[in-house]
Amino acid sequence: MLKYIPVPCVIVDVETTGGNVTYDRITEIGIVEVSENGITEWSTFINPRVPIPKGIQQITGITNEMVALAPYFEQVAKEILLRLQGKLFIAHNARFDYGFIRNEFARLAYSFKAKLMCTLRLSRHLYAGHSGHSLEKIIARHQIAVTHRHRSLDDAKTTYRFLTIAEEEKGEELIRAAVKHQYRKESIPAGFDASIIDGLPNSPGVYYFWGENKELLYVGKSINIRKRVLSHFTADHKSSREMKICQQARNITFDKTSGELSALILESKKVKELQPLYNRRLRRVSNFYSIGLEETKDGLLTPKIFSVSEMPRSTKKLYGLFPSVKKAKEAIQSISDEHSLCYQVCGLEKPTNRACTSHQLKKCNGYCVGKQPALVHNVNLLQGFSALSLKTWPYEGPVALVEKTQEGESEHHLIVDNWCILGVAESAADYENILKGNPVPQIDKDIYRYLVATVFAKSSAVTLVVLSLDPHASYG
Repeated sequence: MLKYIPVPCVIVDVETTGGNVTYDRITEIGIVEVSENGITEWSTFINPRVPIPKGIQQITGITNEMVALAPYFEQVAKEILLRLQGKLFIAHNARFDYGFIRNEFARLAYSFKAKLMCTLRLSRHLYAGHSGHSLEKIIARHQIAVTHRHRSLDDAKTTYRFLTIAEEEKGEELIRAAVKHQYRKESIPAGFDASIIDGLPNSPGVYYFWGENKELLYVGKSINIRKRVLSHFTADHKSSREMKICQQARNITFDKTSGELSALILESKKVKELQPLYNRRLRRVSNFYSIGLEETKDGLLTPKIFSVSEMPRSTKKLYGLFPSVKKAKEAIQSISDEHSLCYQVCGLEKPTNRACTSHQLKKCNGYCVGKQPALVHNVNLLQGFSALSLKTWPYEGPVALVEKTQEGESEHHLIVDNWCILGVAESAADYENILKGNPVPQIDKDIYRYLVATVFAKSSAVTLVVLSLDPHASYG
């Protein structure tokens, strides 16, 4: 029986088809229940509905044949819930087992929650002088006899045995202190130094997750860095990517900004510059493509794709920013299908004397066979492309977007012209040096989107200052 660990509690272990908490499934669950009335052991195979990879079969000894006639999770969900509900959930690397069980219940539209205790973290706290804290290391360190390693009930019993040994070796004071410390930081993964969280600010900025050997895992932004970082840890069971980031993280650093706009732009730049392992949304693109509408001698508007290196001025209207010609063509085809446009006019097919493929499929309204006037086709085309229309820069020259912290202790001045950032200043005194430096404007799709939202916002925490076109003007 446990003396100092809170009871009732359950020591849980699951075997799975793999390590991806999002789509891998449970194949076996083992539970050791500890209460004031004694100890109860329970386990069951679970049919995962997917094949078990050969490598996993070799590790666990659980084969497809062994789970073929086993119950599905929903058939034993009530039994599992009755055993777990209202009890302290204990496991080795607890967020792994907890994450899989929570996701299985979530598939049944039930939100399972429990208070956690991780024996991996407990071992790190109580046996800090030892180099390893995996279950294998603990078995060897304490010479625990195990019948079937990597089987759920045997591993749960091994974890329970470790708890009893730790209580005998460390005594009540150390055990209770370790449990209390773990409750205080229960959402932090076992391999992470929880004291790092205490140094994070409750202010806007960009944060960086670092792994072993200073490998950059992820870059994010928030108006409250500390709160956002903690949300990664509390949501790691919902996403395989979140779990990988949190389990591999060894350090977190940050750059404070004056506000949300500065954080958005800094995040975009850092992701493209540093290429973190788990950032997918913001990618570095060296060259963009856009769509322009050209008019033929017959007054027919036709879309043309071309490369753009900077945002267009008001002399030429462009539609969309795309990372490749292929993506631009896909957009043209989508608009053509949605608005019954002719594939030949839109450059998706070479002009011929026959109907275009879209008309043969009864999608095109028939400009290619003389059924539709050019004017009507132009109107439909403009309606289709209007959603992609790039905003025209509403000023004659550059502006400064000034963003201050809530306390007013610091500020960022973004010098922007034609939706491109020319530089960042700490005060108006730096404007002249930035503008005289002849910065080369470069197009960036993500930054364009952030700036458009700010410039055209009805209300904003950012102050906009129109700068003079006079080359002899001075600021500050």
